[in-house]
Amino acid sequence: MPTSTCLPSPELADQLVELARLEWTPGATAAAAERFGWTPVQDEECHLPFCYYYEADDFDEELATGGLNGNIDWLEKHYAHDPGWRFERDSGRAHFDAQWRAAVALFTQRLGKPEVTVRHEKGKSPWYYAAWRCAGNALVVGQCTDSGSYMTFEQALVWIAPYPAGRPFPGAGGFDSLIEC
Repeated sequence: MPTSTCLPSPELADQLVELARLEWTPGATAAAAERFGWTPVQDEECHLPFCYYYEADDFDEELATGGLNGNIDWLEKHYAHDPGWRFERDSGRAHFDAQWRAAVALFTQRLGKPEVTVRHEKGKSPWYYAAWRCAGNALVVGQCTDSGSYMTFEQALVWIAPYPAGRPFPGAGGFDSLIEC
């Protein structure tokens, strides 16, 4: 099954860590985003998807059997126009999980060992989460559904938001609702 991937570069990872270490007072994240050359962001939370996973269903097979283009063909054409993203038609779930591990390694180099690393058994395949505290914020690298695709895709993303130092991280089953966008 296909994946689409755009892992954060080392420079972007450094910027995300800087963002995670900010005190998120009104305007602080927008000012940082402007300094980084990003589109201004709100001061509530930051979601940065870096990998999508799509598992074909019966409808895809029905379209292919009928000689029609399905979602996988559409995805391949869509990502062909964006040089930052890499589309892999037959990469599979192992590739999706490997991209999560690569992102965790990237942030571990910058923040040290995650405070929490958990695996959540959900559906056919587990989801993984790694979380770091950064002063009054949290940075999480995790997997969840992509609400924007009406739950068609799974995504791996970096999530950053205010998270009080005394607040415990959720258990394995609570991370998806925390980071899902």
